[in-house]
Amino acid sequence: MDILRKQATDKTKCINEEAYKQIHWDKLAIEKELSNKNQVVDGGLPKVNKENSPIPAWNLQRYEFLLKDKTPDTVHPKLWEQGKMNIKTGLFKITENIYQVRGFDLANMSLVRGKTGWIIICCLTSEETAVAALDFVSDNFEPIKVSAIIITHSHVDHYGGVQGVLNYNSTDNLKVYVPKGFSDAAIEENANAGVAMVRRSVYMYGEVLLRDKKGQIDCGIGKYASIGTVTFSDQVEEIELGAHKYAEKIIDGVVMQFHLSPNSEAPSEMNIYIPSEKSICIAEMCTATLHNIYTLRGAEVRDPVAWADHIQEAIDLFGNDLTSLFSVHNWPRFGNEYCLDYMAKQRDLYQYMNDQTLRFINKGYTIEEIGHMIQFPESLKDEWFNSPFYGTVVHNVKAIYQKYMGWFNGNPIDLNKMLPQDTAKKYVKYMGGEDKIICKAKKDYDAGEYQWVAQVMKQVIFANPDNKDAKLLCADALEQLGYVAESGPWRNTYLMGAYELRYGKFPLSSTAITTVALDNMPLKDILYLLSIRLDGIKAGDLDFKMNFTISDRNESACMEIKRGILRYLCDEAESAADVSVTMTKDILYQLSTTNNHIKLSEVTVKGDLLKWQMFLSIHDDIDKTFNIMAPLPKEIE
Repeated sequence: MDILRKQATDKTKCINEEAYKQIHWDKLAIEKELSNKNQVVDGGLPKVNKENSPIPAWNLQRYEFLLKDKTPDTVHPKLWEQGKMNIKTGLFKITENIYQVRGFDLANMSLVRGKTGWIIICCLTSEETAVAALDFVSDNFEPIKVSAIIITHSHVDHYGGVQGVLNYNSTDNLKVYVPKGFSDAAIEENANAGVAMVRRSVYMYGEVLLRDKKGQIDCGIGKYASIGTVTFSDQVEEIELGAHKYAEKIIDGVVMQFHLSPNSEAPSEMNIYIPSEKSICIAEMCTATLHNIYTLRGAEVRDPVAWADHIQEAIDLFGNDLTSLFSVHNWPRFGNEYCLDYMAKQRDLYQYMNDQTLRFINKGYTIEEIGHMIQFPESLKDEWFNSPFYGTVVHNVKAIYQKYMGWFNGNPIDLNKMLPQDTAKKYVKYMGGEDKIICKAKKDYDAGEYQWVAQVMKQVIFANPDNKDAKLLCADALEQLGYVAESGPWRNTYLMGAYELRYGKFPLSSTAITTVALDNMPLKDILYLLSIRLDGIKAGDLDFKMNFTISDRNESACMEIKRGILRYLCDEAESAADVSVTMTKDILYQLSTTNNHIKLSEVTVKGDLLKWQMFLSIHDDIDKTFNIMAPLPKEIE
């Protein structure tokens, strides 16, 4: 693989050398101290196996080079330092009764001592890593009995391991507390667009990249999301606000005050203040980095004003007594004054980007321009914890523009642009052909104009996906852009683009939805997955009703297919349906999430068999590795 991977060019070396000179070493020293503070047990470099798989669910041993190597010229020096701090693992003490496990997944698992057991805050991404984290605490600190679970928000790296925690030496009638709207938000974000999100997550987290100084280093908030068994639970108790700005509950003898912060970092999110410890779990509202208003894996745009307002609400509600703060990523903060300063400066990142974006919008600047124009004042950017290790100003500002103005920049030329591959063919022809373009681009590459080279090579590739010289030159340019990226996801995305241009697409076996997750999803949401795979043109003239009965779930539903839409009518079979099918849940899951053909012998069909067969024939196949670096096939000419 190193045959094609390049060294840093002289231009790249100069960029990273200059970035090294700009590091605020006193601020970094504070972060290093905090990342090491109050370690109870060293976690080493944990590796967590996955049953029946040669690939571990989690493997931190691949990052051992971070402990040995000096800052290389192929990594932005600040990302290198952040990556080194994110390899500090183990059990850490926050207060006398709050502890945190770091280094067993992208996120942290926190533990609060209750009267009868431990209250677990966040369950990591997968069942395997959640169990491994609890085993680590039980083996090295004290035996763990789980008395309650709290999930702070609706992102999979915080709830995916929930079944592992539920089944881990837990008390009877164990409750799972989540913020209002959690289940709907989790399903909508991680199921409906799950195929595309998984594909793009490979780029964002650099899953298939080597872990070395030319490869994946860190994601800014942790290494990567584990690739074990993702689970879900619909047996949850949602926290809702009453007359106050927070909801207070006594959980296993511990008073907890839940501060809901919806439509911010996640559609459904909450902070948790524990008065007896004078400590707040700030969820992912403050996370030792500039976070994402828009995440590169794909999601709805987040509201920066709501984000800032919720941080301020937490300051107003709990700031007077607060003595420690911990998040679901990275490391805690201590001391009232320091915690409040940290929260305020994180708050102001999001308000500043929002307000400055609107300032430039009202001056006529567009979505492609504003992100390159906004800079933080020194009073914000001099803090290490406000650095763009995860989100960046450029892509966050585009999201804010989209939130207020949508995708259209106002110029009619851009209202209905040609398809990328058609545009590319015209550009290549106008510019004198592929060979001339590549010759000119090689000179620009030697001059260090990597972004331009990548953009121009994209035109050649989209005009002719078989041009290997264009692919390799584009890969070289993307690689150098990755080497100078301060953001972990940007580095990963650039390097994944280079990887696929050089070696082709990596086959993916993972899926966004596991059997355990499907078991906990409402039938209506599972059947909706069939609707979003329906070829609308082929289905456009169909008009009939179907009953679905899932025998081992003891559930039924009636669906209507009409005008190209599969609509859920009710949660019972209707006698007037044209066709009724009975199947087990495994067959339903197979039908809704895979390309496997359903045999007639696997279902019981009553009524119009032809309509059932027509229904099966008009669903798209799922392509887990659709093209990103090359044009997609045209579906409609």
